[in-house]
Amino acid sequence: MATTVVPTAASATSVGWRLGVLYGPAIYGVSAAAVALPVAAKGLHSAPATAVWILTIHALGLGVGAAVAGRATDIWGPRRVLSLGAVLLAAGAMICALATVLIVAVGGRGVLAMGSGAMTATALTLATGRPPGQRPAVLARLGAAMALSSATAPLAGALAVTASWRAALVLPALSLTAIPLCWPLAQSRQSLPTRVDWVGAGLLALTAAGLLLTIQSATLHFTPLSVAGLLAGTCALAFLLDQHRGRHPNGFISEVISQRRFLFAGLSGAGIYGGMFACVYAVPQLLTAFGYSARSIGLMLLPGAIVAAVAARVAGYAAGDLTRRQVLVAAAMLFSASMLLAAWNRRPATLMFAATAGFAAFAIAQTYLTAAITARVDPRQRGGALGLLNLMFFVGGALGAATCSALWQPLGLPAALAMVAALPAVAAAGARAALREPQRAS
Repeated sequence: MATTVVPTAASATSVGWRLGVLYGPAIYGVSAAAVALPVAAKGLHSAPATAVWILTIHALGLGVGAAVAGRATDIWGPRRVLSLGAVLLAAGAMICALATVLIVAVGGRGVLAMGSGAMTATALTLATGRPPGQRPAVLARLGAAMALSSATAPLAGALAVTASWRAALVLPALSLTAIPLCWPLAQSRQSLPTRVDWVGAGLLALTAAGLLLTIQSATLHFTPLSVAGLLAGTCALAFLLDQHRGRHPNGFISEVISQRRFLFAGLSGAGIYGGMFACVYAVPQLLTAFGYSARSIGLMLLPGAIVAAVAARVAGYAAGDLTRRQVLVAAAMLFSASMLLAAWNRRPATLMFAATAGFAAFAIAQTYLTAAITARVDPRQRGGALGLLNLMFFVGGALGAATCSALWQPLGLPAALAMVAALPAVAAAGARAALREPQRAS
């Protein structure tokens, strides 16, 4: 028997921050773990180039987990998905804690990441399930919490690695602390039974995995033949998935994926995520050249996170798609310009400005684009739509980080950052289209 969310009487402020604590630790899986990667490679008796799978598997598991868990909340309800996510997080953390070789650590991180994906999907579903009058404020605070998590990730990784590199790898499990806070928000009622489309779920998971691996192949040193085979296989899976969706319109893949508004929203969010992930990857590296430690860099990013949190809260009160489109376009263009400035100037002040602009654009995009899609989706398919939207966002994030990393050696990190600055500019164009139509009340 499927379930749907029944909103409780909790205030928007309380709900937004609680869901932010549920979502936020997922972001630690890459930025915080990257700090511990050299030490982890030694502890696992692995080469640093091979140990990058510790980061890659998180992006893969998070994207797949979010996409699958999103639709699962529609079918099983948020409480069952929360419970499953908790089991995966706990199991993944335990595997990582006991790992003595790389393959075991990578497996544990994959399980951990899928649990994080379940948490992110549930957090967004619960946020968009609030009453329409409360929803913008909830999403604004959720976006602010995500910006804070992004900014504190390097500091969290630096602090965790002083205890153990294993602690830095399992920071996403901090989402477990938010489950008691969010459990009352996931009150449910019975609705019509729904048959689970396992074939659609499997095709979606495999297609998402192939897409993310193809993007990450630039940093994994795959041979050209391997990349070509991976790309061909992913395209074949995508074709099969589209054919399956056509035959099963009420299956695992929501019909919203074919809507123009959804595609442009995904493009816009992917561009913002791509720029932000690249910025979080590049800025600490550039600041390290000035002699700053990982802990100092983490502290330097905190003021920008606070500015972003305030910006997200203020932007959350913008009324109407026209105003929201203008705000998001302006934030994306400012972010793109700040990345170009940082690449050209490369001073700590300009680097910090780029990071601050990225955190703000990230929080605003999550708030506006989630709201825009929610207004156009049947509540019975809302979780699946948000899971797919989140997958598109994470694909953009993986693309930004992988591109920046791949261009670092041949061109230099500043040039790589300048080229990735195109992604937020693309996001601005996508935002204009995604928020063009009048919003439908829900």
